[in-house]
Amino acid sequence: METVQFEPMSVGRIFDRAFMIYRNNFLRFVTIVAIIEVPLALLSIASNSWVRTMTPARRSAGFERATAHPDTRVASRTYESSAPAPTVSGAAGQLLTVLLLLVGNMLCQAALIKNVSEAYLGNEITIGQAYRFALPKALTLLLATICVGLVVGLGFLLLVVPGIIFALWFFLTTPAIVVENRSATDGMSRSKALVAGNLGKVFAVGFLVQVITVIISVPLGYVAGRAGGVFFANSAVLQTFLIRLATTLSQVLVMPISAAAFILLYYDLRIRKEGFDLQMLAQSMMSGQGEVRAA
Repeated sequence: METVQFEPMSVGRIFDRAFMIYRNNFLRFVTIVAIIEVPLALLSIASNSWVRTMTPARRSAGFERATAHPDTRVASRTYESSAPAPTVSGAAGQLLTVLLLLVGNMLCQAALIKNVSEAYLGNEITIGQAYRFALPKALTLLLATICVGLVVGLGFLLLVVPGIIFALWFFLTTPAIVVENRSATDGMSRSKALVAGNLGKVFAVGFLVQVITVIISVPLGYVAGRAGGVFFANSAVLQTFLIRLATTLSQVLVMPISAAAFILLYYDLRIRKEGFDLQMLAQSMMSGQGEVRAA
Protein backbone atom coordinates (compact mmCIF):
# COMPACT_ATOMS: atom_id res chain seq x y z
CA MET A 1 0.00 0.00 0.00
CA GLU A 2 1.23 3.46 -0.95
CA THR A 3 2.25 5.65 1.97
CA VAL A 4 -0.31 8.42 2.31
CA GLN A 5 0.91 11.97 2.73
CA PHE A 6 -1.53 13.89 4.91
CA GLU A 7 -1.39 17.32 3.31
CA PRO A 8 -3.71 19.91 1.77
CA MET A 9 -4.97 18.84 -1.65
CA SER A 10 -6.09 20.66 -4.76
CA VAL A 11 -9.29 19.55 -6.52
CA GLY A 12 -7.21 17.62 -9.03
CA ARG A 13 -5.25 15.92 -6.28
CA ILE A 14 -8.47 14.98 -4.47
CA PHE A 15 -9.73 13.14 -7.55
CA ASP A 16 -6.33 11.62 -8.25
CA ARG A 17 -6.28 10.06 -4.79
CA ALA A 18 -9.96 9.17 -4.99
CA PHE A 19 -9.38 7.13 -8.15
CA MET A 20 -6.27 5.55 -6.63
CA ILE A 21 -8.24 4.40 -3.57
CA TYR A 22 -11.10 3.29 -5.83
CA ARG A 23 -8.77 1.26 -8.04
CA ASN A 24 -6.98 -0.39 -5.11
CA ASN A 25 -10.24 -1.35 -3.37
CA PHE A 26 -12.52 -1.78 -6.39
CA LEU A 27 -14.00 -5.19 -5.56
CA ARG A 28 -14.75 -4.33 -1.94
CA PHE A 29 -16.28 -0.95 -2.79
CA VAL A 30 -18.58 -2.19 -5.56
CA THR A 31 -19.65 -5.10 -3.33
CA ILE A 32 -20.61 -2.65 -0.57
CA VAL A 33 -22.89 -0.85 -3.02
CA ALA A 34 -24.23 -3.95 -4.76
CA ILE A 35 -25.29 -5.58 -1.46
CA ILE A 36 -27.78 -2.76 -0.97
CA GLU A 37 -28.55 -1.43 -4.44
CA VAL A 38 -29.26 -4.71 -6.27
CA PRO A 39 -31.97 -5.90 -3.82
CA LEU A 40 -33.44 -2.39 -3.74
CA ALA A 41 -33.58 -2.30 -7.55
CA LEU A 42 -35.36 -5.68 -7.62
CA LEU A 43 -37.74 -4.47 -4.91
CA SER A 44 -38.51 -1.33 -6.89
CA ILE A 45 -39.23 -3.32 -10.07
CA ALA A 46 -41.42 -5.78 -8.17
CA SER A 47 -43.28 -2.95 -6.43
CA ASN A 48 -44.01 -1.14 -9.69
CA SER A 49 -45.17 -4.38 -11.34
CA TRP A 50 -47.41 -5.20 -8.37
CA VAL A 51 -48.99 -1.74 -8.46
CA ARG A 52 -49.73 -2.08 -12.17
CA THR A 53 -51.23 -5.54 -11.63
CA MET A 54 -53.37 -4.67 -8.61
CA THR A 55 -54.52 -1.20 -9.70
CA PRO A 56 -57.83 -1.17 -11.58
CA ALA A 57 -57.96 0.79 -14.81
CA ARG A 58 -59.98 4.00 -14.69
CA ARG A 59 -62.88 4.16 -17.06
CA SER A 60 -63.66 7.56 -18.49
CA ALA A 61 -66.03 9.04 -21.03
CA GLY A 62 -64.87 9.90 -24.51
CA PHE A 63 -66.77 11.80 -27.09
CA GLU A 64 -66.69 11.32 -30.81
CA ARG A 65 -68.14 13.85 -33.20
CA ALA A 66 -69.76 12.29 -36.24
CA THR A 67 -71.01 14.27 -39.19
CA ALA A 68 -74.03 13.13 -41.15
CA HIS A 69 -75.91 15.02 -43.91
CA PRO A 70 -77.32 17.45 -43.13
CA ASP A 71 -77.23 17.24 -39.32
CA THR A 72 -74.33 16.91 -36.90
CA ARG A 73 -74.85 14.32 -34.23
CA VAL A 74 -72.64 13.66 -31.21
CA ALA A 75 -72.13 10.06 -30.27
CA SER A 76 -70.87 9.13 -26.83
CA ARG A 77 -68.89 6.08 -25.92
CA THR A 78 -66.74 4.84 -23.01
CA TYR A 79 -63.23 3.54 -23.28
CA GLU A 80 -60.48 2.43 -20.90
CA SER A 81 -57.89 5.01 -20.06
CA SER A 82 -54.27 3.92 -20.06
CA ALA A 83 -53.70 5.67 -16.73
CA PRO A 84 -54.44 3.45 -13.73
CA ALA A 85 -56.59 4.72 -10.91
CA PRO A 86 -54.67 5.18 -7.67
CA THR A 87 -55.37 2.87 -4.75
CA VAL A 88 -54.51 3.14 -1.08
CA SER A 89 -52.54 -0.12 -1.11
CA GLY A 90 -50.62 0.95 -4.22
CA ALA A 91 -49.74 4.32 -2.74
CA ALA A 92 -48.67 2.71 0.54
CA GLY A 93 -46.51 0.21 -1.31
CA GLN A 94 -44.82 2.94 -3.31
CA LEU A 95 -44.23 5.03 -0.18
CA LEU A 96 -42.67 2.06 1.61
CA THR A 97 -40.43 1.39 -1.38
CA VAL A 98 -39.26 5.01 -1.46
CA LEU A 99 -38.52 4.90 2.28
CA LEU A 100 -36.53 1.69 1.92
CA LEU A 101 -34.61 3.16 -1.01
CA LEU A 102 -33.77 6.25 1.04
CA VAL A 103 -32.64 4.31 4.11
CA GLY A 104 -30.72 1.80 2.00
CA ASN A 105 -28.87 4.55 0.17
CA MET A 106 -28.00 6.23 3.47
CA LEU A 107 -26.55 3.00 4.87
CA CYS A 108 -24.65 2.38 1.66
CA GLN A 109 -23.15 5.87 1.72
CA ALA A 110 -22.17 5.56 5.37
CA ALA A 111 -20.53 2.15 4.88
CA LEU A 112 -18.66 3.46 1.83
CA ILE A 113 -17.46 6.59 3.64
CA LYS A 114 -16.26 4.49 6.57
CA ASN A 115 -14.43 2.10 4.25
CA VAL A 116 -12.90 4.85 2.10
CA SER A 117 -11.87 6.76 5.23
CA GLU A 118 -10.08 3.73 6.63
CA ALA A 119 -8.39 3.08 3.28
CA TYR A 120 -7.15 6.67 3.16
CA LEU A 121 -5.83 6.44 6.71
CA GLY A 122 -3.93 3.26 5.88
CA ASN A 123 -6.28 0.85 7.67
CA GLU A 124 -8.54 -1.84 6.28
CA ILE A 125 -11.94 -3.07 7.42
CA THR A 126 -14.26 -5.72 6.04
CA ILE A 127 -17.60 -5.12 4.40
CA GLY A 128 -19.38 -6.54 7.45
CA GLN A 129 -17.48 -4.24 9.80
CA ALA A 130 -18.38 -1.23 7.65
CA TYR A 131 -22.09 -2.03 7.74
CA ARG A 132 -22.05 -2.84 11.47
CA PHE A 133 -20.51 0.59 11.96
CA ALA A 134 -23.07 2.31 9.70
CA LEU A 135 -26.25 0.61 10.94
CA PRO A 136 -26.56 2.47 14.29
CA LYS A 137 -26.26 5.75 12.39
CA ALA A 138 -29.16 5.04 10.02
CA LEU A 139 -31.75 7.13 11.87
CA THR A 140 -29.33 10.04 12.33
CA LEU A 141 -28.45 9.99 8.63
CA LEU A 142 -32.13 9.82 7.65
CA LEU A 143 -32.98 12.80 9.85
CA ALA A 144 -30.01 14.73 8.46
CA THR A 145 -31.07 13.96 4.89
CA ILE A 146 -34.61 15.17 5.56
CA CYS A 147 -33.40 18.35 7.31
CA VAL A 148 -30.91 19.17 4.55
CA GLY A 149 -33.54 18.48 1.89
CA LEU A 150 -36.03 20.82 3.57
CA VAL A 151 -33.50 23.61 4.04
CA VAL A 152 -32.14 23.33 0.50
CA GLY A 153 -35.65 23.09 -0.93
CA LEU A 154 -36.65 26.25 0.93
CA GLY A 155 -33.53 27.94 -0.40
CA PHE A 156 -34.46 27.09 -3.98
CA LEU A 157 -37.88 28.62 -3.41
CA LEU A 158 -36.02 31.81 -2.48
CA LEU A 159 -34.82 32.49 -6.05
CA VAL A 160 -32.48 29.46 -6.42
CA VAL A 161 -29.19 31.03 -5.29
CA PRO A 162 -29.81 30.50 -1.54
CA GLY A 163 -30.60 26.85 -2.31
CA ILE A 164 -27.23 26.39 -4.02
CA ILE A 165 -25.44 28.02 -1.08
CA PHE A 166 -27.32 25.85 1.44
CA ALA A 167 -26.50 22.72 -0.57
CA LEU A 168 -22.80 23.64 -0.48
CA TRP A 169 -22.91 24.44 3.25
CA PHE A 170 -24.27 20.99 4.09
CA PHE A 171 -22.25 19.08 1.48
CA LEU A 172 -20.15 17.32 4.15
CA THR A 173 -22.93 16.50 6.61
CA THR A 174 -22.72 12.74 6.06
CA PRO A 175 -18.90 12.52 6.48
CA ALA A 176 -19.16 14.62 9.65
CA ILE A 177 -21.81 12.28 11.08
CA VAL A 178 -19.95 9.11 10.11
CA VAL A 179 -16.40 10.12 11.08
CA GLU A 180 -17.14 12.27 14.12
CA ASN A 181 -20.25 10.47 15.41
CA ARG A 182 -22.30 13.67 15.47
CA SER A 183 -26.06 14.17 15.59
CA ALA A 184 -28.03 15.27 12.53
CA THR A 185 -28.10 19.00 13.32
CA ASP A 186 -24.59 18.93 14.76
CA GLY A 187 -23.36 17.28 11.57
CA MET A 188 -24.99 20.04 9.52
CA SER A 189 -23.34 22.72 11.67
CA ARG A 190 -20.00 20.96 11.41
CA SER A 191 -20.28 20.79 7.62
CA LYS A 192 -21.13 24.48 7.41
CA ALA A 193 -18.10 25.37 9.56
CA LEU A 194 -15.74 23.30 7.42
CA VAL A 195 -17.11 24.59 4.14
CA ALA A 196 -17.04 28.26 5.17
CA GLY A 197 -14.58 30.12 2.93
CA ASN A 198 -14.30 27.14 0.55
CA LEU A 199 -17.57 27.26 -1.38
CA GLY A 200 -15.80 27.36 -4.73
CA LYS A 201 -13.76 24.25 -4.00
CA VAL A 202 -16.77 22.36 -2.69
CA PHE A 203 -18.76 23.36 -5.77
CA ALA A 204 -15.94 22.16 -8.04
CA VAL A 205 -15.78 18.75 -6.34
CA GLY A 206 -19.56 18.32 -6.47
CA PHE A 207 -19.71 19.43 -10.10
CA LEU A 208 -16.98 17.00 -11.18
CA VAL A 209 -18.74 14.16 -9.35
CA GLN A 210 -21.88 14.96 -11.36
CA VAL A 211 -19.87 15.02 -14.59
CA ILE A 212 -18.40 11.61 -13.80
CA THR A 213 -21.89 10.32 -13.02
CA VAL A 214 -23.20 11.51 -16.39
CA ILE A 215 -20.20 10.07 -18.26
CA ILE A 216 -20.85 6.63 -16.75
CA SER A 217 -24.65 6.53 -16.50
CA VAL A 218 -25.75 8.05 -19.83
CA PRO A 219 -23.98 5.50 -22.10
CA LEU A 220 -25.20 2.62 -19.93
CA GLY A 221 -28.76 3.93 -20.05
CA TYR A 222 -28.58 4.46 -23.80
CA VAL A 223 -27.30 0.92 -24.44
CA ALA A 224 -29.97 -0.55 -22.14
CA GLY A 225 -32.73 1.42 -23.88
CA ARG A 226 -31.57 0.40 -27.35
CA ALA A 227 -31.13 -3.24 -26.34
CA GLY A 228 -34.59 -3.31 -24.78
CA GLY A 229 -36.14 -1.87 -27.93
CA VAL A 230 -34.39 -4.41 -30.16
CA PHE A 231 -34.65 -7.62 -28.13
CA PHE A 232 -37.78 -6.99 -26.04
CA ALA A 233 -39.89 -4.76 -28.27
CA ASN A 234 -43.11 -6.44 -27.12
CA SER A 235 -42.33 -6.51 -23.39
CA ALA A 236 -42.44 -3.24 -21.48
CA VAL A 237 -41.56 -5.13 -18.29
CA LEU A 238 -38.28 -6.46 -19.68
CA GLN A 239 -37.40 -3.08 -21.18
CA THR A 240 -37.96 -1.46 -17.78
CA PHE A 241 -35.87 -4.18 -16.16
CA LEU A 242 -32.94 -3.52 -18.50
CA ILE A 243 -33.07 0.23 -17.90
CA ARG A 244 -33.26 -0.29 -14.14
CA LEU A 245 -30.35 -2.73 -14.36
CA ALA A 246 -28.27 -0.09 -16.17
CA THR A 247 -29.18 2.50 -13.54
CA THR A 248 -28.15 0.16 -10.74
CA LEU A 249 -24.88 -0.70 -12.46
CA SER A 250 -24.06 2.99 -12.82
CA GLN A 251 -24.78 3.50 -9.09
CA VAL A 252 -22.51 0.60 -8.20
CA LEU A 253 -19.69 2.12 -10.24
CA VAL A 254 -20.18 5.80 -9.33
CA MET A 255 -21.05 5.78 -5.61
CA PRO A 256 -17.56 4.70 -4.44
CA ILE A 257 -16.00 7.50 -6.51
CA SER A 258 -18.30 10.12 -5.02
CA ALA A 259 -17.78 8.79 -1.50
CA ALA A 260 -14.00 8.90 -1.97
CA ALA A 261 -14.13 12.47 -3.28
CA PHE A 262 -16.38 13.61 -0.41
CA ILE A 263 -14.29 12.08 2.36
CA LEU A 264 -11.03 13.36 0.88
CA LEU A 265 -12.53 16.84 0.63
CA TYR A 266 -13.60 16.52 4.26
CA TYR A 267 -10.07 15.62 5.38
CA ASP A 268 -8.56 18.32 3.19
CA LEU A 269 -10.65 21.00 4.87
CA ARG A 270 -9.82 19.65 8.32
CA ILE A 271 -6.12 19.75 7.53
CA ARG A 272 -6.39 23.30 6.21
CA LYS A 273 -8.60 24.69 8.97
CA GLU A 274 -7.39 22.75 12.00
CA GLY A 275 -3.91 21.50 11.18
CA PHE A 276 -5.31 18.21 12.37
CA ASP A 277 -2.79 15.45 13.02
CA LEU A 278 -4.22 12.68 10.88
CA GLN A 279 -1.66 10.22 12.14
CA MET A 280 -3.33 10.53 15.55
CA LEU A 281 -6.70 10.34 13.85
CA ALA A 282 -5.74 7.06 12.22
CA GLN A 283 -4.66 5.61 15.57
CA SER A 284 -7.84 6.71 17.31
CA MET A 285 -10.08 5.31 14.58
CA MET A 286 -8.46 1.88 14.82
CA SER A 287 -10.53 1.39 17.97
CA GLY A 288 -13.62 1.31 15.74
CA GLN A 289 -15.48 3.92 17.72
CA GLY A 290 -15.45 6.46 14.92
CA GLU A 291 -15.76 9.41 17.30
CA VAL A 292 -13.05 11.79 16.23
CA ARG A 293 -13.84 15.42 16.90
CA ALA A 294 -11.92 18.59 16.49
CA ALA A 295 -10.27 19.94 19.53
